[in-house]
This record gives sequence, C-alpha cells and structure tokens, in this order.
Amino acid sequence: MQGLVGRFARTVTAGRCGRLVRWYSGGGGGGGDDGAEDVQARELIDRQLKLAPAGGHQVLIVQPYIKWGAKKDRSTKPEVKLDESRSLVHTLHEWSVVDTLLVGLTSYRKHTFFGPGNVDAIALRVAGDRRITAVFVSVNVLKPIQHQHLEHRFGVPVYDRYLMVVQIFRRHAVTREAKLQVALAELPYIWSRIRGVQDGYTERLGTEAGQIALSGKLVFDDKKDLLKAYEKKLKKSVDKLRSHRKHLRYNRSNKDLPVVAVVGYTNAGKTSLVKALTGDAGLVPKDCLFATLDVTVHGGVLPSNMTVLYVDTIGFISDIPTRLIEPFVVTLEDAMFADVIVHVRDMSHPNVLVQKTHVEETLKSLSINPDLLNSVINVGNKVDRLDNIENDESSVLISCTTGKGLDELKKKIESQIIKVTGRRIIKIRVRTGRDEYEWLRAHTAIVNIDTDGDYSVIEVIVTQSDLDVFKSLFIRKNISK
Repeated sequence: MQGLVGRFARTVTAGRCGRLVRWYSGGGGGGGDDGAEDVQARELIDRQLKLAPAGGHQVLIVQPYIKWGAKKDRSTKPEVKLDESRSLVHTLHEWSVVDTLLVGLTSYRKHTFFGPGNVDAIALRVAGDRRITAVFVSVNVLKPIQHQHLEHRFGVPVYDRYLMVVQIFRRHAVTREAKLQVALAELPYIWSRIRGVQDGYTERLGTEAGQIALSGKLVFDDKKDLLKAYEKKLKKSVDKLRSHRKHLRYNRSNKDLPVVAVVGYTNAGKTSLVKALTGDAGLVPKDCLFATLDVTVHGGVLPSNMTVLYVDTIGFISDIPTRLIEPFVVTLEDAMFADVIVHVRDMSHPNVLVQKTHVEETLKSLSINPDLLNSVINVGNKVDRLDNIENDESSVLISCTTGKGLDELKKKIESQIIKVTGRRIIKIRVRTGRDEYEWLRAHTAIVNIDTDGDYSVIEVIVTQSDLDVFKSLFIRKNISK
C-alpha cells in the first residue's frame, strides 16, 4: 500500500512540476535552457509551497491574537486583522472563505502553536464541515514542527501568511523580472524547512503521501546542494537585473526627467493614482492585494507643462517575513533614487494609521536619503468613501475615482520637484520663432508665453545645466560677435 501511495503522490507531483517549470524557466542569467538539477530544485520548491489545485481551496481562516500581556498588539484589533486575512484569500479568485475563527491566546506555543484545547476545537470544526479543504492560520510564518503538527491534526493543508502571499505573488507575477524575484523570495522558506530536518524535525507537512512525494529519492545533502546551486543562479540573475535597472535610471537621469516614486500599503490605490496623474489608459487598477509586482514607469505632465516620470511600485503589507520582500528591493531602488516620493494611503481603511507607520518603517530600512524621506508627500486616497473626514494639513486628500484633490497634488509635486532638483522659474525675452525661441520650447517646461511684436517673453522652468547651455548658445555667442 505504501508503494501505491508513493507512486500516486509522485504522479500528482509530476503534473504540478510541469506547471512550475512553465511558470518560471531559466534560473540562471542565460537563455531558457534548464538542466535536470534546476528542474529537480523547482520540483522540491513546488511541493514545499503547497501550490493549490486548479480549483483553489475552500478555507477556514483562523486568526490568532494575544489576549493580554507585553506581546499583545494594541494597535490593531483582531477583527481588522481578520478582514485583511479574508482579503488575502479573496485575492486568489478560485479560493473562497468557508468559515472564520478568532482565537485568543496567552502565547504561541513552541511546538504546537495552539494549546491542545484550541487544536481540538479547530480539528472538530474542520471534521464537521466537509467543504473545508484547507486551513489558513494567519500568522507571519509557522515553524516546521508547528506546521507538521497542525496538518497532522487537521488532516488538510495548512497555510500561514508567507505561503498565502507566495500563492498571490505567483498569480500576479507577469514579467520575467517579477517571476525571478518571486522565485528568490521563496527560497528562505524552503531553507527553513530543510534546516528543520537537520534540527531533527520530520519533513512531513501533511499526509503520508505528501511525505513520500516531498522526500522522493533525495537525501538531505542532495537537497542542500540542489538549492545552493539554484539559489546561486537566481542571485546571479538578480545582479543582472540590478545592473539593468541602474542602466535605466542612468538613461532617465541623462534626459533630466524628474522621477516621482509612488509607494504605499498594498491596495491603497497606487496604480489608480498613477493612472489619474498620467491619463495612461494602459493601466488597469485592480481591487486586490499585491496587484502590482512589477515596477513600471509612466510619463505625466504637471501644470507648468513639465514632464515627469511616475514609478508605480510593489505594495507593502504587515505581518509577513521581511525576507519575503527582500528580493523586491532591487525594484524598490527606483524609489530610493527618485526625486520625490508620494506615499498613498487608503483613508477609508480602519487601520490606516498602522499601515502608514508600516510603510514609513519599511522605507527607512531601504537606506533612502534622509532628505528624501523627510520630504515625502503624503496623500490620503479614497476620501469619496467617507462621509466625514478631518482636515489633515500634512496630507493632500484625494479621490482617484472623482478627481478630487488631484490638481492640488500636481501643484505640490511640481513645487517639490523644483525645490529638490535645483530647477528655476525664470522669464526670458527672445525673438518669436527664432532659434532661441524654438530651443526653449524643446528643452524647458513652458509655463507661459506673452508675445509683444517680434519678441516673446517666455516663462520657463529650467535646470541649471540647460540654462548654462542656453547661455552658451545664444547669449555668450551674441556677445562675442
């Protein structure tokens, strides 16, 4: 019987493996040719990550919280955390929430996470509802021994927030860059499971079939060698990505175009704001978590006719391991080197202040220039969903849906860009239609033109380097004649 179960498990695994190979191909920097070792590594990763079947899962969400003491989270109510947990599940369209439980604890147990009474109660809830095919324990990450214990007692796959976010990342990663970063983000979790074996834990994360499929014919040292080689290839590719993005930033800086990075908590409306500021019809905002995994750049025009580039970035979320986001730092570097950062908040969210703090702390961890951090433009989005809102002088209140506050925001962005980039607003009197007139139209942002006979007084926003070029071409040249 064991042999039959093992064959069945390996057959199921092989089918899933094919999907993973197609999902991310080419761990190295070269073409798409993968060796047998890469395929084996991805098979191991795929099984460990518990990728859901095609029809998704029907989930029981268990939201634990500390009831009292020093470790109690006093900033966020358990009900609010549960709402975010629901949103994570609903982001996976084939998944559905069957039931939810709030479980108050005095502490998280080292080996079982829950106490025996709570484990029994949850197991009875699962056994009593045949619709439940998985349990989502909404905590940062479960230890291998905790995971093993809970799956053994519940009899269905168990997911923590790390595993849930990885499922979402895989669904939303479109470009090769995003898929590469997701692949790298998965590895710390796999290493923790492999090291759990080394520490004396069993590697079984579910049924006996799951144990056999997970282990296969690979011994511990083989798995370590496979993962090390695969991780080395991924990191090499990330280094190439970092070099490529550095080259793109260099090209943008050469064109002297100001860069505005739009950051915020996931689903705060970053993509909606970029679309509203640029009019880019190609942007399709989605009302779900982690809709954007690729950093994209979009051109926009400010009231002074100055062209700027808006960078749409990946959203942040609390209560997931930092190492899950670390691979995306290579794309968040676009925010680190921006001229202005716009921090978007969802003012309709009950936890908006906690989300704001989380984003600010994450930005500080990225070694961003303190001057840039101190000049962040705070934007309160989705005010159309609120009946009453207090006037927050430190933020620009907007609605991407109705357009409220967007003109004020554009002016604030423009003012900040002029200040931090050393641009100047000046008036220059030139002959209408002549070389100097056309040069200003091509190389500066034209604020206003007043024509007086053969001459025009042009009000422009200009960089110091462009002003020096203009003087060299048209002023010093005329003086030397």
